[in-house]
Amino acid sequence: MYKIKQSLDAVNYGAYFYEGRALTMEEIVDRAADMGYDAVDIWPHRPLCFPLDYSKDQRKRLLDYANNKNIKFVSIDAATNYMRTDHALVPKMEKELLYVKECCELAQDLDCPVVRILPAFIGYFWNEHWDQGYGNIAMHSRTLEVSKLEDYLVEWDSIRAGIIDSGKIASDYGVELAVQGHPPVVNCVQDLIDLVDEVNMPNVKIGLDLPLFESQEDEYIRDTVLKVGDKMIHSHTLGVIMKSGPSGQIYASEEVVPGDGIENWVPFMKACKEINYQGYFAYEQCAPFLMPGHTKPDLAEFDRRQQVGFDFIKSLEDLI
Repeated sequence: MYKIKQSLDAVNYGAYFYEGRALTMEEIVDRAADMGYDAVDIWPHRPLCFPLDYSKDQRKRLLDYANNKNIKFVSIDAATNYMRTDHALVPKMEKELLYVKECCELAQDLDCPVVRILPAFIGYFWNEHWDQGYGNIAMHSRTLEVSKLEDYLVEWDSIRAGIIDSGKIASDYGVELAVQGHPPVVNCVQDLIDLVDEVNMPNVKIGLDLPLFESQEDEYIRDTVLKVGDKMIHSHTLGVIMKSGPSGQIYASEEVVPGDGIENWVPFMKACKEINYQGYFAYEQCAPFLMPGHTKPDLAEFDRRQQVGFDFIKSLEDLI
């Protein structure tokens, strides 16, 4: 039987989207062990595991604690953005590279093989100018640059250069980078594949997330996973539903537990088995939602979702 190895993504417990305090990394490890997870993804941002907040001794104690619980650390999930700076004297790229260096060192200290990076991330799937592009998403309002796609291409070049520099940094620490596609520049799976191909470094690979696929058709899913093949080194699980208003117009999306969303999990897992994917599937709850009565969820609801999500993904082993 193909074993689906699951990781609990620590971002879920940063108290971003529930009422209550953030958990400690040890508490997150405890939850992962109690719920049946094999591993934990590190969220390397405050209030959880920002690298500068963890000394070498603290890192060793955390690793020992996880080892005693039979929990591995399998990915440092950095939220990076390699888009160009917006002022000549306020350079962003150098700061991103320093942060990546710190994340790679943290990964090395925690026996973690992967650092997940995002090519471009502004916190949203659509920026304010997305519908003003001529042949692609616009990075700013209508200009001659936009109409010639130069705004998009200069962002693409910035991202590619930043990831190449990050790959060189990661190689010094024996770490692989998992590039996860995300708008506004890498807007579909083929963009992600193209970007990693253009970077063309042996330690720069792909984090392939089914919820980000532009189609949930069986054939498309299988073809995509097989196309990525052995470049796939990480994946996230979550569910997404589309929220519709009058005449069926989609006005928003919302995260739900895996199995309750639009994702077509069985062909995805079958394809992962076909390529002999040996990495982990991390359950991530990284967006707000409301409970009945229009109240924010509490910590208990996040615990419930983590367990339900784990159980659903585990059940797929019997179907593939």
